Amino acid sequence: MHDTMMNPVEGPRQALAARLQALLKDEPNLRVRQMADKLNVSEMELMRIRTGDALIPLKKDFPGILKALEAVGPVMILTRNEQVVHEVTGTFRDFTAGGSGAMGLAVGEIDIRVFFKAWAWGYRVKEQVRSGLRESLQFFDKYGVAVHKIYRVDDTDGAAWDSLVENFAADELEPFIPNGTRPATERADADSIDVEALRDGWSKLKDVHHFGALLKKTGADRLTALELLRGEWATELQSPKDDICDRLLELLRDNQCRAMIFVGNPGIVQIWTGQVENLRRSGPWMNVLDSRFNLHVNTASITRWWLVRRPSTDGIITSVEAFNAEGELVLTVFGDRKPGIPESEHWREQARTLEALS
Repeated sequence: MHDTMMNPVEGPRQALAARLQALLKDEPNLRVRQMADKLNVSEMELMRIRTGDALIPLKKDFPGILKALEAVGPVMILTRNEQVVHEVTGTFRDFTAGGSGAMGLAVGEIDIRVFFKAWAWGYRVKEQVRSGLRESLQFFDKYGVAVHKIYRVDDTDGAAWDSLVENFAADELEPFIPNGTRPATERADADSIDVEALRDGWSKLKDVHHFGALLKKTGADRLTALELLRGEWATELQSPKDDICDRLLELLRDNQCRAMIFVGNPGIVQIWTGQVENLRRSGPWMNVLDSRFNLHVNTASITRWWLVRRPSTDGIITSVEAFNAEGELVLTVFGDRKPGIPESEHWREQARTLEALS
């Protein structure tokens, strides 16, 4: 990250480049999100310091770009929020976008649900890292916050990647005027919610995907709904907060239990399904470091953990859900299951054990 960003640039970009260089001299191991925070700029502003071939703006045909990625073969995709980073290596298959272009999805090795309303900018980025030159496609919202990143890996078809970049390159770098900061999720007023309607609607859920519609209908946000139905459908896990993630992942590993791990932000939800193996604690971060899946959870900044049960036509569906201090959902874990098939008793055993440990 300390390479072409340092090329001479004009005006404010030159001043920001100088500030960044001074920061890295004192703190050389910062990650890009940390650099942006310390310099009080967005991550995209920091990234746009690059010049020449190090930064190529992309057309805003985001569904077209994701569809075209199937031709490049394996890539590493990264989705994060402030508390959790989710990385999967795989190949895009059959990415489709809805008729309005507002949503899209891919299922398979790359498993994502995309909400394009939150996508505003895209770039092909080259950066120098310890392992050498790294290329990526990076997408940001209107506030300059990263929504999604796609990295070229050793097995990526280089010619197909270069062709994609050429086909979707924009004619010029549009100016970016900082648009404030992304607003936090608003919490509902619990006193204004019809709890009986929420309880009745919850008890009659046929599919976990209908949950969002129930929240909208009753005016509840996700966390407030859990608080209102505490003890009936939701249990707040009370162990030391730093321990819950470790215990959950250790249960999954030690009992060889397959899970589905969801991480999202306003623009995308990224999903991985499988069995975790290599776990490592590093300061406030609990990490999964497997060959095709990495997860990094800053447990110190997750304030609440819940065990949630929802009815469906396939029986009760159990999840573990993590929220930050603003009440935003940052991580969800389900047992591995397919539609039409009941949840596995093996996953429920791990959930009950986690509940008992709390």
